[in-house]
Amino acid sequence: MNPIVKRSQRRRKDEDNVKVVDSALDSRTAQAILEIMRKLRLRRVLGSIASGKEARIYPAIDEAEKYYALKVYYMATATSKRSTIKYIQGDPRFDGVSLGDTKELIYTWAKKEFKNLIRMAGAGVRVPQPFVLVRNVVAMEFLGDGPARAPLLRELDPSLIDAALYLKLIEQVELTVTKARLVHGDLSEYNVVIVRGEPYLIDVGQALPVEHDKAEEMLIRDLSNLNRFFERLGIETVEVEETAKDLLKRAGSLTS
Repeated sequence: MNPIVKRSQRRRKDEDNVKVVDSALDSRTAQAILEIMRKLRLRRVLGSIASGKEARIYPAIDEAEKYYALKVYYMATATSKRSTIKYIQGDPRFDGVSLGDTKELIYTWAKKEFKNLIRMAGAGVRVPQPFVLVRNVVAMEFLGDGPARAPLLRELDPSLIDAALYLKLIEQVELTVTKARLVHGDLSEYNVVIVRGEPYLIDVGQALPVEHDKAEEMLIRDLSNLNRFFERLGIETVEVEETAKDLLKRAGSLTS
């Protein structure tokens, strides 16, 4: 058989095997997953364990039985497109992106999350370690004891939520702003994972540089969301606007 034809048939078979995991995956996404599987020597991708408005998370296992998380961004919905544009406009790292091209927009969104993860991890923020990006798929550290994911903050037993955990979370916000020089922008009990008592920040695609004109507004919203959750449990919290201004001043983005 012609080797080119043989390779083409094998590629289609591999794509079909990936689509067994999720029949909704389009051909380009299936190819992206296969490319990541080759790069990380993954032997199997499991069914989705989490899904949101913009993406799904699939666990994957390598040859040494190590677990990874594959975050697959949906290729197009009107809602995800509108929300994505809001967080790309004004970010100088992505000037020149065609906001009218849905495919490029989604690829840029995945790239933005990947870059934000690298930047935050490098600053010492607890986030899933990023490994590989291919188009609309980000491969990162699996948080949990595979295949069971670690709980979100909102899923944690209230008896395990105390002032110490709140302060640990505020420390992660502080590192994000002052060291990574980013504002998460969508932080709440839904975007914090607790691993062995330590908070990890997730879903960082919308995070913007501290120089962005919406940075203070976003940081105030993040802190308010966290405070609302912990205050319901009777935990004392920091003052929101004062803390936001202090962190941004320390990051050098506010002068008064």
